[in-house]
Amino acid sequence: MSGVALRERLGLLDELRQIVTAMRNLAYAEVQRLSRIQSSSAKAEQAVTRALADTLHAEPIVAPRLTRTVWLVIGAERGFCGGFNDQLAEALPALMHQYPAARWLIAGARLRQRVEHDVPEAVWLDGCTGVEDGPACVDAWLSQLAMPEPSESWRVPSLWLLHHAEPGLVQRRLLPLPDLPPPSAGPRPMRYVPSARLLPKLLAEMIRVALLDALHRSLQQENHWRLAQMQRAQDHLNEAGTRLRHRYFRERQSDITSELETLMSSLQPAGGR
Repeated sequence: MSGVALRERLGLLDELRQIVTAMRNLAYAEVQRLSRIQSSSAKAEQAVTRALADTLHAEPIVAPRLTRTVWLVIGAERGFCGGFNDQLAEALPALMHQYPAARWLIAGARLRQRVEHDVPEAVWLDGCTGVEDGPACVDAWLSQLAMPEPSESWRVPSLWLLHHAEPGLVQRRLLPLPDLPPPSAGPRPMRYVPSARLLPKLLAEMIRVALLDALHRSLQQENHWRLAQMQRAQDHLNEAGTRLRHRYFRERQSDITSELETLMSSLQPAGGR
């Protein structure tokens, strides 16, 4: 490779290094932002769960009848995060065997490309690229769940989530309701809406908050993976740049030596030999 080609290659590596550094910084900023948001999400989920518990203890009503089992799988919509979607795809066959009659909601175009042939009857949902799109994305997912209006005999799906979180892949049941905390100590809160109408609204809000929390955890893990990928890419570019610079300097030194030898031989007198 000529010196000119080596200089061009070094320039390209510098440009790639700048791009990778910018992507790593964006992923790091997203991780920090999601860490702050998760604290608020946990408090919101705790408040809604407490309201559900108080409502059910204050005025127990007939529990909703469960319909078909529904699984919502949250994938990564952006790239450069390793095998993030691959791990979700690899977990699906066992779950599909365990829940043969389940309805599958798959979020994310990249995950759809990975599993479309394995889950042909799935409902394909838009994925989420960042925390700003989270609330609108969750509202769109909720519209596919079609939570019912209250009635004497209201029906809701048995709802499960599959998503990434810090420990790894998480399977979380949202419905039927998990064990609720005991009612709040002290006077019961005043309510002007019958529990039969209030409970479905609280239930829908609990699911919305839980979905948003799951999405935030998934995005945080996705960006952790992206940070690791960008760090590996930067290390590789640094090593490649070091090798090219050494090669460039060696070839440049060789060219200089050859030019000096040519110059010195041209300066020797014809009879000096």
